[in-house]
Amino acid sequence: MRTITAVIGFAAVASVEGHSAATFPPPRNAIDSDEMPWGGAVPADIPFEPWCPFPSESAASSDPGRNVSGANGQACFWFSNGCTTGCSACDGSTRGPIPVFHEVDGKILPVKNATDSGTGKAVAKLPACSLAQSKNATVCDPAQRTVNTEAECGGDDDFYFYSPWRAPGSAPVIDACGTAGGRVPGQGPGGYGAEFVNTTHAQLGDLGSELPHMPSGVTWRAGSSVDVAWTLQANHGGGYGWRLCSLEDKLEEACFQKTPLDFVSAKTTFRWGGAGGKQTQFENVIVQGDQTTPAGSQWKKNPVPRAWQDADGQWDAKSNQLQTGVGFAPLCDNKPPFVCTGMWGPYNLEIIDEVVIPAGLAPGRYVLGFRQDCEESSQIWSSCSDVTVVA
Repeated sequence: MRTITAVIGFAAVASVEGHSAATFPPPRNAIDSDEMPWGGAVPADIPFEPWCPFPSESAASSDPGRNVSGANGQACFWFSNGCTTGCSACDGSTRGPIPVFHEVDGKILPVKNATDSGTGKAVAKLPACSLAQSKNATVCDPAQRTVNTEAECGGDDDFYFYSPWRAPGSAPVIDACGTAGGRVPGQGPGGYGAEFVNTTHAQLGDLGSELPHMPSGVTWRAGSSVDVAWTLQANHGGGYGWRLCSLEDKLEEACFQKTPLDFVSAKTTFRWGGAGGKQTQFENVIVQGDQTTPAGSQWKKNPVPRAWQDADGQWDAKSNQLQTGVGFAPLCDNKPPFVCTGMWGPYNLEIIDEVVIPAGLAPGRYVLGFRQDCEESSQIWSSCSDVTVVA
């Protein structure tokens, strides 16, 4: 991997849902990293809230599975909740369908009378607004999907048809850099992981685009190939893309959509335990062209399955196929502590890609936007990192 960076400093940064966050370049969403408990040791049994653990060489441990740090603060709690394709806005509360599956003669099938509303009818596709039905999914290929992959696209049991990942980049967001707790005042209680612990730096409902400029110390050269990385706290499938917006412009989707970054290739790297840790590279799935917004932008599939079978074709004990349906095969050997599957984390795992900084990009200060469109929930996870681009 070719990386042109200059890391000057980042210490002391001046039923659940698919929490994720950028880890490199370090995001401004980690603004709470100098406060406790994130500035201390990560607990042995990591609670869901308010932790966003990530692998770090500074947390070196004799146990590679425990080489994690809390220095990303609450970065994985900045997102947009209640967002579905075709809608003009996110409602801040709608989670999306939670179907129920069962195994019949070795096949994973939906339980036809399962429902969220108590009507006794089959669990239906659940958009966050009536306008959603005017938007068809562009991601229908089972190889590009991450959950319930055996459902026919648009069929009655294609429960996640309106989820953000099913038309990458097209669903609205509350804020392009995420919202603390996934919702703003007046949008209801949220729930399903829509939590945020108020600190001296940020409060529930704050907009990531309004966080202070926070130099990451990362400098990139226009035309170069550089590494970017993110991590999962809770896995809800989908996929992700990277974009740039000038710091001089308003940090909104329209700006980020002007400069989506291409991936160098389909190759993605798993790395456990931070810089210098064990890593493996594999061919990931790129979604692009008329499937994405803006048209032609490149997105990659989340390569960590939530439902999977072992090498013998048996459902793993930790697989979640009875809630999410059939997933996809693991992309690593998947032996502890170097696993690449799960509903939680794995906390010691980073997902690394090479992206291309456009050759003609004007020098200056930019904000790198990470956006993960979930498939198993109506959520979009966003992080923003301050970087410098030179000629």
